[in-house]
Amino acid sequence: MSRSAYQLYTLDNGLRVAHVKTPSSALVYCGFVVHAGSRNDQEHHGIAHCLEHMFFKGTRKRKTYHVLNHLEVVGGELNAFTTKEITTLYATVQRTHFKRAVDILCDVAFRSSFPENELKKERLVIADEIQMYKDTPEENIYDEFQELLFTQHPLAHNILGDTESLNKISRDDLVSFTQQNYHPDNMVFVVVGSLSSERVLNTLNTYSQEYFPKKEPIIHTPQSWDYSAFRSSKESDFGQAYAIMGLPAYSESHPKRFALMLLNNLLGGPGMNSRLNLSIREKYGYAYNIESGYQSYSDAGMFHCYISCEEKYMQKSLFLIEKEIKKLKEQKLGKVQLSQAKNQLSGQLMMANENRNGLLIHIGKGILKYGRAKQIEETIADINRLSAEDLLDAANESFDFDQFSYLKYLPSK
Repeated sequence: MSRSAYQLYTLDNGLRVAHVKTPSSALVYCGFVVHAGSRNDQEHHGIAHCLEHMFFKGTRKRKTYHVLNHLEVVGGELNAFTTKEITTLYATVQRTHFKRAVDILCDVAFRSSFPENELKKERLVIADEIQMYKDTPEENIYDEFQELLFTQHPLAHNILGDTESLNKISRDDLVSFTQQNYHPDNMVFVVVGSLSSERVLNTLNTYSQEYFPKKEPIIHTPQSWDYSAFRSSKESDFGQAYAIMGLPAYSESHPKRFALMLLNNLLGGPGMNSRLNLSIREKYGYAYNIESGYQSYSDAGMFHCYISCEEKYMQKSLFLIEKEIKKLKEQKLGKVQLSQAKNQLSGQLMMANENRNGLLIHIGKGILKYGRAKQIEETIADINRLSAEDLLDAANESFDFDQFSYLKYLPSK
């Protein structure tokens, strides 16, 4: 049986429960995956992320300390995070404490009280988090590049928001956001662990009638935007120079996304043998950090290359990046190159699949967006079907140099 195979159930109130039964595991990973992220913030930029923080600040029956302490005292973990399109509330516990984990997850997701005094304090905490990212150039330049690239599209919203938008978020706004987005049709509860399906369903049903409101389904509609390539450069207080070049890319449902995924991994993926690493770092020694990335979303995507280096090497490095991209457009991979590239990406995906929290999120996200989550074997089969011609076609369709945008942070003179 595949490690990512799951059973899907629907409770009477419409909540879908996905269960991956793993053999002989002492731990259970479980949580809500919610189809709401920063792109759903609307005029309250940063509210999805603010809500993630406020879930731990008290419920109708628990104060902050009791929420934070509930799983910690039994050696468990309660956590959450927000992305552009998804928010996840999850827990990791020993099997014997599964019911305890479900109880607290349901409590914070549906009965958080959002105390005004806690909101005031948490604004300060999030403001500090925003400043921390601003002091981290590789994070800051990436966020700013996305804001510029997706201008007028909800994906442009910074996940953290900014201090001005943060200070405008009220308790009523948090309540309204949860009422709109946190209901069964818009979320999935995923369980990964060596529990019986009967135990999983009995536990969820115990809390189902008490916690979960039944509402009309949310319709998630794709959105388009008018992209215009840009070139921007600004002075910074950082000692290094930083740059991102990129452009819109395939969405996560596009039939050619696997070809671009493989191209990206070959060009500047995490492997030390990526073409950008071998050229810019190993051959010339221009940079310590050089990479490319492909982010796909429901209705859009982004491909980018990132580098940090001394300013005197910036233009040379960007020239070498463009040179390597041009090779992908002009030179077809040989049989051995193609086979090695497929094996490397497949291996990376299989290792990522071993991360149980990552598996939880993958399954929840797939069910929410497409009704089912692909198993790892399906994805690897899609990758193995790619031909050298497929990669050449995707490279020429994706990498239009007239459409690349550039953002640079250069040290102040």
